Amino acid sequence: MKTVKTEPDMLRRMSDTFESADSLAVKSMPAPAAWLEGGAAVLTGSGRIVNANDKLAGWLGCPTAALVGRSFVEVLAGRRPEWENLIEQTLASDKIFDAVTLTLGEESPQVVFQLETARDRDRTFVRMNSVLPSTFELAEGAWDETLQGRKAQHAMFTRLIRAESRLDMLMRRWPGVIFSQRADFSYHFVSPQMEELTGIPATQWARQPQLFWQVIHEADAEEVRSRIQRASLVRQPMTLTYRIRHSVTGKVTYLLEHRDPVVTGNGIVLGYEGFWIDVTRQTIAERRLSTAAWKETLSVLTMGLAHDFRNLMAGIGALSEQFLHQPEADPSFRESMSLIMNNSRQASQLVHRIITLHHGKPGERNYADLNELLKEVAELTNKIIPRRITLETATHDGALPVYVDAVEFRQVVINLMLNAIDAMPDRGRLKISSTLHETLPEWKNACGTRPRVPAVALTIKDSGTGIKARHLANLFDPFFTTKALNKGSGLGLYNARLFVEKHAGGITVESTEGDGTEFHVWLPIADFTEGEREFAEGPPQRRSLLFAGAEGVAADNMVEFLRTAGYHVVTAHSCELANAMIESAEYPFAGVVVQVEDLNSGFCELLNLGAIGERRLKSILQIVGRNEDEFDSGLLRRADVLLGADLSQAAIHERLEDLFAHH
Repeated sequence: MKTVKTEPDMLRRMSDTFESADSLAVKSMPAPAAWLEGGAAVLTGSGRIVNANDKLAGWLGCPTAALVGRSFVEVLAGRRPEWENLIEQTLASDKIFDAVTLTLGEESPQVVFQLETARDRDRTFVRMNSVLPSTFELAEGAWDETLQGRKAQHAMFTRLIRAESRLDMLMRRWPGVIFSQRADFSYHFVSPQMEELTGIPATQWARQPQLFWQVIHEADAEEVRSRIQRASLVRQPMTLTYRIRHSVTGKVTYLLEHRDPVVTGNGIVLGYEGFWIDVTRQTIAERRLSTAAWKETLSVLTMGLAHDFRNLMAGIGALSEQFLHQPEADPSFRESMSLIMNNSRQASQLVHRIITLHHGKPGERNYADLNELLKEVAELTNKIIPRRITLETATHDGALPVYVDAVEFRQVVINLMLNAIDAMPDRGRLKISSTLHETLPEWKNACGTRPRVPAVALTIKDSGTGIKARHLANLFDPFFTTKALNKGSGLGLYNARLFVEKHAGGITVESTEGDGTEFHVWLPIADFTEGEREFAEGPPQRRSLLFAGAEGVAADNMVEFLRTAGYHVVTAHSCELANAMIESAEYPFAGVVVQVEDLNSGFCELLNLGAIGERRLKSILQIVGRNEDEFDSGLLRRADVLLGADLSQAAIHERLEDLFAHH
């Protein structure tokens, strides 16, 4: 928290300092370019002077009355001919507010003027002042000439120039925005990166307080307002994360903001100082990593539960079928047994679909009928669609063969359907359909490429709230979302974009605000040569690793590092789970990373498993928190690669690359 001192003696000293500096500058300026402060004039639409103040007239060296009716450009050009074109361009500009810097060049590099213009209907208001030159245009040598024999003044200007240089360097290299904000949320100062993040020039932020609330994401505005109010009441600094939306593109950015109230000695808040940093990728990554480990464990648990449930339903179905065929059973009993048998069969089929979803592995393409994939997804999602929403399914007559990654396809379609459900908070209608196209219609708001024809289109249509027109162009950008901060990652539609780009197709969207949205996923019909072409191109190079180790910070850091390095990582935080995954042929691991923190860790036994050798998996032993000399040498020799506690991430990456290069 900063306190502003307002003692009278301090103000007098500051005033005396600047008055002496102004006086010194006026005395030291060359006569043709005397110091000017507060020169102003009113011009007609054609640029002729209607009125001018005494400061401008005195600087020009003529009475005020002599300026009326004359061309402002000609008057200044008479003073400095080289300014003529620059001033003409400034006055001809259609900007309401504009400014231009006028210099004397090499003749007097320390003399700089700023001409500001403001337009109102048929009048133009101009103001002209002497200003301090930029660091790049001002050499100490020029001040040496001006301030010869005045050591104190020379030292003051030298310190100002160096401070400006350091500040300019900070502004250009700081990876964010530095700001000084007034209490009404307009800005004294913002660094140039503000325009890149918001699409609004830095000059507008100084005059329009409402801009701050216009760029904040509508779902986060109330929380930001509440946090700032609390910080103002307690007069303490605050740090928070929220989203802003680019005013032109609509792109959403996650910001980490730190703001520090500036208050007087009496406790009055005059404004805030602080900075913004773009933390979009970090925010999304942290949120996803925090749940990734639990989801993987939950996946294994639900698989076991699903298997047991299917076995129970199979028993119920078999027993009900046996009772159904008893000759002495009465009709009502037969009807009840028939109902039990049919329901148990449907439950078994549903569990089978769930198990199929878990068994599927992204990255494996095959031939499939789009209609069958659509029916599977519709049947599965129909169980979770609220009753207030009606689901309709329409498929093309005849098969629609496509060559796709079925797992990724299901993920894309389910995500689009869930988005549609979210867009219908009340009652609504959701329709998914497949169609065949010999020619392609005109595309709007599209990503990907136009597929070769004939092509198929999968359409997801809802009757929901629709999407704002300004958001359509950015829907498929990573991290773009209109949902609240704790809902949605902004990656669903981006993943759909990656899917169609990988499959030589495209995705388009049509929406009317208040009237619903249609997404179309376009894919080429399979010509049954895709498999051969893919085989010729070679298999993907991304390797899968099993990470086995106890839960904790060390495990989280290693898993995150491996994923950042390009590996697909599956985690197992128990020896039993790791053993089951190693023995299962469903997991195409290239290696097993075993992390141990103590001598008696049960994870050490994984290196003795015959399955690692039988499946030709590489074994990587990582020791954390201890010296490798404390472990049995026989255990260390059984590992293909040993990662000691003192190894850097760069060294770990190099050893893993060497290991798999000879695989």
